[in-house]
Amino acid sequence: MMLSCRLRWYALATSRLLRRHWQALTLSILLLLPAMPVFAQTRILGAPVLAALAPSHGMEWRFMWVHMLEAVGMLWVLAQRSAITGGAFATFLDSLPTSHSRRRAVDIAIVLVASTPLFLPVLAAAVALAFLPQKAANYLFVLDLLLITLGWQLTVLSRSARNAVPLVVANLILVVALQTSDPIRPALLVMPLVLAAFAIAHTPAGSTSRSGGRGALSRRVMGCVRANVGQGLSPVMRLQIGIVWDRAAGVFARYLMMGSVTASTCFLLGLWNFDARTVPLTLISQAVIALIAATTYRDLRAAHLRAGQFMRSLPIAAAAQPRADMLTVAALALPFACVAPLLLVAHGVLPWWPAASLLCSGAPLIALLYLPQRYAPRQSVLLGTMSAAVWVAVVWPLFT
Repeated sequence: MMLSCRLRWYALATSRLLRRHWQALTLSILLLLPAMPVFAQTRILGAPVLAALAPSHGMEWRFMWVHMLEAVGMLWVLAQRSAITGGAFATFLDSLPTSHSRRRAVDIAIVLVASTPLFLPVLAAAVALAFLPQKAANYLFVLDLLLITLGWQLTVLSRSARNAVPLVVANLILVVALQTSDPIRPALLVMPLVLAAFAIAHTPAGSTSRSGGRGALSRRVMGCVRANVGQGLSPVMRLQIGIVWDRAAGVFARYLMMGSVTASTCFLLGLWNFDARTVPLTLISQAVIALIAATTYRDLRAAHLRAGQFMRSLPIAAAAQPRADMLTVAALALPFACVAPLLLVAHGVLPWWPAASLLCSGAPLIALLYLPQRYAPRQSVLLGTMSAAVWVAVVWPLFT
């Protein structure tokens, strides 16, 4: 009964999110499905998992790559924490006379269901591994990676760091095993499997409650930081920072999406060896990052409307607030937008000035995306995508 109730709560929370963003979901499906290489090119789809098995990479690179893949799984469940743990419904579940092992089993089942989209590269890698040598060791690596990632996900949900040590040791043994020869590798790969299973079995059940002492301490620390940092800022900048900080969860989700787009772009740039396709790909990446960052306009406008009387009492010009919103969105997108142009400069594809011009050309797009968010919020996804497509079509001939 507990499993069915938790699954129904997760489905309800997820369906609400999908209904709010149905346009973005539809556009993503239309763009991805025709070109998705599921069966014919499984190596491309499973490249994130297969990259760790490439003999050209060293131990340090593999250690960082494995932890990055596991961090993606941790951030995935962290973004869905309320839906996975039960949200407000968890208060009723905590009152039920159930054992910790049963709650942990339910948490594992919910996390596996919530992580279903992450299994697509793993399944593609499993299909591709069938055509490669050393099948037993390779499949053990995939299984180790899955169980260690599951252990980290449960650790994040339970807010308990006591299982971090066996998981870190399991990662270290996993990477060391990939550096060894074939007869020893399968035996070493069994050890991370045992450590990950031990960590999962001893992970406490997920919790939605926060520790009062730690929460009060973090609030005092962050309040002190904001007070010291805000002394040299203008009132408008402090207001914008306060709104962004109040919407920290949404901003974190956007940062996660922009980071995924940036990582995918960098991966394709390296896969294509920085050939003639890199500049068009960079332009498309810039447009996608701008689209993701532009959703912050909705949060900023909602905050301004709720504080309308206070905002009108401030000695601020009418045009100052939209300009501040555009600068806020540009500041959020800048760390991700500058990565691909810097890579193009580092590999000699573009000189400094054209790369800087490519980066600055996204500023008009940021300003243009303000209009649908301001005047047509219900159709902002469709209008914003059309605006980004027009921007790419206009800017493309200037840099290619």
